[in-house]
Amino acid sequence: MGQIELLELWKKGLERTKSARTVITYIRSLQSFIKHAGDSNIITPDPKEIYSYVYSSSLNTSSLLTHLSAIKHFYKFMLRRGYIGKDLYSEVESAIYDIREELGPSHVRYPKALSKEDVRKILTFVANTKYEKVYILFLSSGIRLSEYMGLTKDKFYQDKSKLLWIRLPPEITKRRKERLVPILGSTKEETFDITEKLLHWIENYEENFSVNRGSLQVFTNRLSHKLRIPFSIHSFRHTYITNLVNNNFPAEVVKEFAGHSNVKTTIDIYYKFSQNRAYELVEKFLR
Repeated sequence: MGQIELLELWKKGLERTKSARTVITYIRSLQSFIKHAGDSNIITPDPKEIYSYVYSSSLNTSSLLTHLSAIKHFYKFMLRRGYIGKDLYSEVESAIYDIREELGPSHVRYPKALSKEDVRKILTFVANTKYEKVYILFLSSGIRLSEYMGLTKDKFYQDKSKLLWIRLPPEITKRRKERLVPILGSTKEETFDITEKLLHWIENYEENFSVNRGSLQVFTNRLSHKLRIPFSIHSFRHTYITNLVNNNFPAEVVKEFAGHSNVKTTIDIYYKFSQNRAYELVEKFLR
């Protein structure tokens, strides 16, 4: 069945379950996505096209979220009709989930870092599995899921001080700008302990870190419910950035490590006033 016929069937399904206004909005949203994708075959979607569409768009956050809902609805229709497989739909769904997390309206909630106890429970549950290695890499680097999927062994290097770094090339970063990210724990001791583990694990990078995006998202979501800890892959990024702030890294440095486009984003979200941190800074100044 051709693209035009599929779109017509999808439209008829929309008209049975959605309001006339929503039908028009969804159709226009999908048409906009198709126009961006150009020669790409929407019957066999490439999740990268969804990222490209969102990051190149001038639409506001609310409109983008609506467009993502339309795209997801279309591919769920495709799955139910048997035009695409579960694995492909899972990749599309996880890409949309990942983008929604990043776009999530800041006026609704701020990102929540995991507590040390939460991290302990999560890592204990996944101990001696591939997910332990993957989670530790996310926790100690703060990279985005989309960036993780483009990582390879050669992107890691160790400097003269034995600190491990990741060099993210422009083509896999959100802002299309090269970024250097240090592997850091919440303390100096934890940092070098993690470094030692990662150096060992990245020797067999594919075996230890290669994972399907959809499977990782689904596993993490199920684990969140099982442990009754509200977290996602993006929570590890928030935890990393929060650790930088708590260790008194300047906002402009945190901005670069996190890959934020504007230091205002870094300050508004992460630099909330902490009385304990304020006392520590004063005491450090007086030493």
